[in-house]
Amino acid sequence: MSQEIPVDVLILGGGIQGATLMRALIPEYSVILVDDEFGDAESLHFHGYFSSGWNAANPQAAEIHRAAAQRWHKELATSGVNSRITDFHAALTPDFLKMVEGNWAEAAIPSEEVELPGIFDPDGLPPNRRFRFPGDLIFDGAAAYLSVSEPLRQQIYRGRLASFQLAGSDIERVILDMDGRSCAVKPELVISACGAGNAEVIRQLGVAEEQVQNSQMVRPLHMLLARGPDIPKVSAYLIDLMVMHHPLEEGEGLWILTLNPDVPKFKAGVVDRCIPPEIENDLLCASFKRLASVMPSFAAWAEGCQWSVYAGWKTDAPGPNSDPLVHLEYPTPYQLDDFGLKNFLAVWPNHWGLALDVADDAGEWVRSKLKPHHPQPGSNSGLPAGTGSGHTIQNGWQSDELLWHSWGEFARQVGYHNE
Repeated sequence: MSQEIPVDVLILGGGIQGATLMRALIPEYSVILVDDEFGDAESLHFHGYFSSGWNAANPQAAEIHRAAAQRWHKELATSGVNSRITDFHAALTPDFLKMVEGNWAEAAIPSEEVELPGIFDPDGLPPNRRFRFPGDLIFDGAAAYLSVSEPLRQQIYRGRLASFQLAGSDIERVILDMDGRSCAVKPELVISACGAGNAEVIRQLGVAEEQVQNSQMVRPLHMLLARGPDIPKVSAYLIDLMVMHHPLEEGEGLWILTLNPDVPKFKAGVVDRCIPPEIENDLLCASFKRLASVMPSFAAWAEGCQWSVYAGWKTDAPGPNSDPLVHLEYPTPYQLDDFGLKNFLAVWPNHWGLALDVADDAGEWVRSKLKPHHPQPGSNSGLPAGTGSGHTIQNGWQSDELLWHSWGEFARQVGYHNE
């Protein structure tokens, strides 16, 4: 093993949260970021939509989401990333409205009660009211991720956490496995921004198992994909089905369909994100039934599309509650915790839209504890060359590995029968 490598801040996790935090700190501090799957971060398993806050469970969370959507839009417009503030339509149940409608005025979220776009017939849905939200954000997540991470590539390293060495309530040394090579880092502060990997990091600190379980909630995310020249340029939430439009090249469009199941299958604690969840055909069929119930021309329209499915893990808000988005018991839709250690901070969930806000809060924590101590590690530090560049960065739903099928073939595969 090489000598200890001193650094001000070590960030574990190279998703959008780790990258935005690194960007916020690196002008002042020496920072290195370590991730074992750079280019396949959980952030890239994202549908590219960020609510203006209309679905948040309390006024403070709604305000945070509203401001974050506007903040990201300004940043992405400056960097040239394809993004747009868009009209988003929603058909919402009376019960859901009781929880969220009062937040809109308090958080200054613009909304208008209007009919759904003409391609939808709301009479096929359970009782609902229909709204238009003009402040939601749709963007290219991969391009945005690249715009943040690429300038930092020399300080991003491929590797994973092997172990912590503690001295009382301080992390004294961190052992990293850098592609089979062991490196010892002596950080002043350690921040875990690992998304679905947070639980494993926290477990290594000897934290009580109950805290480990409650520090990370993940669930399977199924994304039905329809592409073709006749994809409606509409994005909407239909009771429980998210419909997200993205333009593609050569005049084609893409719809990403994600259904929020009645009982989400949350998993607590350590989850191997590299092993995708099994595709649940019942969930896909329920998605088709919901869309068919509100889209009178569904059968004929589906025939003109190519179909695929993408499944990955989605990190949700912390805590043991089975529906944390709706039943938030804390004021912000993210959480920071030091677990009783003096120089460690975990941030979660690794949420795209909230990454800038979390970077601000975590940055304040760093500045309250540390003045710059060490120079940025260079080529003679013992670390291998930074490997943050040279990777293919693409959204999970744009992967070349996806298999596309005609409607008839895909419907047979998943067992869907038009009723």
